[in-house]
Amino acid sequence: MNFKHLQTFYTLSKEKNFTKTAALLGCAQSNVTTQIRLLESELGVLLFERIGRHISLTPEGERLLPYAKKMLSLSEEISSLYHHPGRLTIGVTESIAVYLSGDFLKEFLALYPDTEIFLKMLDGKDSCKMLHEGEIDLAIVLDLPVKQNSIQVLQSKKEPVLLTAASTHELSGKTTLSPSDFETYGILLPLPNCPYRILLEQKLLSEGIRIKPVLETDSVSVIKESSLCGIGLGLLPEFAVQKELIYHMLEKINYPMDFPIYTQILIHKDKWISPDLEHFLEIAKRHLI
Repeated sequence: MNFKHLQTFYTLSKEKNFTKTAALLGCAQSNVTTQIRLLESELGVLLFERIGRHISLTPEGERLLPYAKKMLSLSEEISSLYHHPGRLTIGVTESIAVYLSGDFLKEFLALYPDTEIFLKMLDGKDSCKMLHEGEIDLAIVLDLPVKQNSIQVLQSKKEPVLLTAASTHELSGKTTLSPSDFETYGILLPLPNCPYRILLEQKLLSEGIRIKPVLETDSVSVIKESSLCGIGLGLLPEFAVQKELIYHMLEKINYPMDFPIYTQILIHKDKWISPDLEHFLEIAKRHLI
């Protein structure tokens, strides 16, 4: 049964006027007449009685009316299932959520206000596993290069990692660091599973340097603020302290670190890229260059 014919029948039953019905449905009056005749032919009954200009439902039309209303309502419900505001679940590491995502989220939500964005903090969780299981649509991570056959790296940018100290710290401006400096002054560290912490510990160990943790936290913001307060040397991605370095609130400690740490946009290779996700990716890639 043609839903368009049912819609025309239902509208005509309310308006009882072919001209008004055609105007409401945005079609010619002849189309209304044709659709009613086709429906009557399909059902084998007369649905409307026409006496002069007066139109009224026949008993058969009255019987059909509640069913037509119900079917049209169900049709609208089905359509609404696929026309609701979009929702994207984006897995992000804490540093990216705090320091990198603000600008592109602001632009995206200004352009696509009907799309809901849910940021899921990865907190050391396996982003690849979450992509496999469909728990997140996309992952933006600060990590070693991700190499899995089922995971596609859509964009990758190397991020410098620094040791920083308050500008008033004793080590600020020192040209070289000795092993004793690391033993004297504590380091503010991310949690043990952080990839750039692991790389720093391996580098220091190879040089015979014993690390002295002052604080361990999963929050890049806490490390930065503690470093600003002079509590210790902060191990941080450069993007998290750009402003503080420019205004000399923090200083880069002269200890060379060339770690293969990258901001990466990850997606499962079989993930369907919806229009909402495509728009998000376009903006995110531009901001993370």
